[in-house]
Amino acid sequence: MDDPGLPKAEHQLALAGLARLNRWSRGDAGLWQSLQTEARRISPRHLRVLDIATGSGDLPIRLAQRAQSAQLPIQFSACDWSPTALEVAAQAADQAQVSIQFFQLDAVLDAIPSDFDVIMVSLFLHHLLDDQIVQLLAKLGQATRSLVLVNDLVRSWWNFGAVYLASRLLSRSSVVHFDGPVSVQAAFTKAELIDLAVQAGLTNAAVRSQFPARWQLVWRKPQ
Repeated sequence: MDDPGLPKAEHQLALAGLARLNRWSRGDAGLWQSLQTEARRISPRHLRVLDIATGSGDLPIRLAQRAQSAQLPIQFSACDWSPTALEVAAQAADQAQVSIQFFQLDAVLDAIPSDFDVIMVSLFLHHLLDDQIVQLLAKLGQATRSLVLVNDLVRSWWNFGAVYLASRLLSRSSVVHFDGPVSVQAAFTKAELIDLAVQAGLTNAAVRSQFPARWQLVWRKPQ
């Protein structure tokens, strides 16, 4: 899905498959835990959240639905470099009847907006080189008002096998069949992630495991 030459129909099929994998792996669960805590902390002010490299928008959509159910004042925005992804995400948000602002942005090359309380990124770091990750994390840390949340895969043989099978059971996309296991191979251990965060200036970041096969990094900006 990183290939700008990927035909639109194949890209849409891959995005749908990744959304199903995200739902299976409960990608929104740990993020929601952090968001609802922060929303209650700053209440009654609205919590403003930006999702970087949103893809199909499935994570902010499910989080927005959780916020509606919990009656928490959270405003979601999401960005991606791909017009196809943004089109799919906007349609999905309309169908889910949630309000999310989508806009185009290349998180690696472009400046990150600085008017968000929380900036989160999911399943994106493993697509980047280490120096790109350090630069991106530093930009997120500078831009956020309060929190940086990073959600990604655990690198392990067990997770490789689980994603290999799940990608074939949950998607017809050959892109997902290839990207899923390769993404696990390119993911990080907890120690590696903490080291990258420290290099980016995000000291004292906490990394916790999220069942069944994710980890989440949480960093709070010093006030």
